[in-house]
Amino acid sequence: MNPQKKLKTYNVSYYASDKDASESKLTTLVYQANSSKEAEEKFAEEFPEYVEQGYYLEIHSPLSNYAIDRENEKLAETQNTNDTTNNSNTINDAIPHQSEMKKFNILNVFKIVNNYVKEITMLLIGLIPLLLLGVVLFGDNFFLGNVVVYNIQNILDSMAGFVGIITLLLIVYFYNRTTNK
Repeated sequence: MNPQKKLKTYNVSYYASDKDASESKLTTLVYQANSSKEAEEKFAEEFPEYVEQGYYLEIHSPLSNYAIDRENEKLAETQNTNDTTNNSNTINDAIPHQSEMKKFNILNVFKIVNNYVKEITMLLIGLIPLLLLGVVLFGDNFFLGNVVVYNIQNILDSMAGFVGIITLLLIVYFYNRTTNK
């Protein structure tokens, strides 16, 4: 099966009469063609007297033609790949170890790294309440619990008490914002 190239749509606008020209009333015809020049030629075949007189003529290309261009490019690419795969004397046959490169999207790499860093950070932040609970239940000798309590006390002391509490509240607020997403 060999799909054919699609034709684009072109709108050809012209003044049908002198009265329409004085009233600025355009008449528009729609042609299917490969290019605007071909659409103009089709109009000239249909209305040769209009073109010979050199009257006003407008040719518009709607936005849908961009989609048709992309479809035609895909058709051309698939036809080219079909032609090269059927040929037994290709470069890939001569070099058996050669393979096509995979497409590399750097945004995916950043997303993956960002997700790993976020998950590790959330794991470490999640340990803080567990370590505090361990200090409350088992005393200061609990594994790393005394370090967490000591650091929180340093934050409160270094920022004059009330400011330290506000800082802790801001830390909890931002923690809750990041974990809810």
